[in-house]
Amino acid sequence: FFPPCTPVLRRGRASVCAPFTLDSPTNPVSRTRSMSSASGVLWASPVTTCSRRAIAACVEAGASWSFVPIHLPKAEQKLPAFTALNPYGKVPAWRDAEGFDLYESRAIMQHVCEGTPLIPSTAKERALMNQWLWVDQCSFKPAFDPIFYQKVLKKVPLDEQQCAACKVELEKTLDHMEAALSRSGLEYLAADAFTIADLTYLCYFQVFAPAGLADTLETRPALASWWVRCSAREAWKYTLGMAFVEEKALPQDPLGREKPWDP
Repeated sequence: FFPPCTPVLRRGRASVCAPFTLDSPTNPVSRTRSMSSASGVLWASPVTTCSRRAIAACVEAGASWSFVPIHLPKAEQKLPAFTALNPYGKVPAWRDAEGFDLYESRAIMQHVCEGTPLIPSTAKERALMNQWLWVDQCSFKPAFDPIFYQKVLKKVPLDEQQCAACKVELEKTLDHMEAALSRSGLEYLAADAFTIADLTYLCYFQVFAPAGLADTLETRPALASWWVRCSAREAWKYTLGMAFVEEKALPQDPLGREKPWDP
């Protein structure tokens, strides 16, 4: 796990933490890989799926980043200070050290991972990466979300018939993932190393058990092994542990809260 972040001088409109050095024994970023040049502040919830995607990307890439926690039940994502970053009022949002604003978790993920091995160097591997990012957005997420909202978040009444139909649709994509991993002989979806094609899905698989989907991995051994590998990554464990809420905090909370994360 990472040591507490060290504040650095303000640049533009953002105050960020100094990047972890590759020779740090507690840095989960490999010493053999390039680190991200991204530097900025991530405004996000520590617990939502899309926020976890962006958080894990910052950690995996070795970006220089600070963290502003947004508590959704308190509707902090609707405050003017946040909607100035994301007019849709949804987490996460990113502001870099030069005042460049960005929203949508996949866009943030790709931005902070630019220039690192998390984005493949060959054209075909990048094409596969983009394929799986679009599968996530167009096929996986639409089938997963109704189950997640009803069985995990419980934001809407439970409709078992709808959940069963969505599970059937979701399993079609799981079959494609299983076939791709088995056919290629690779340990990851787009390349022989972990990329954002894999990272984008971790937030979903993390909640498969409470969503009643754990059984879907029992008959898909390649996909089950993939999940074991991915979930064991130090960056993902750090993301789930939430130590970054304090370690990556800004010296002064931009929303003026005495205790920024107080669920």
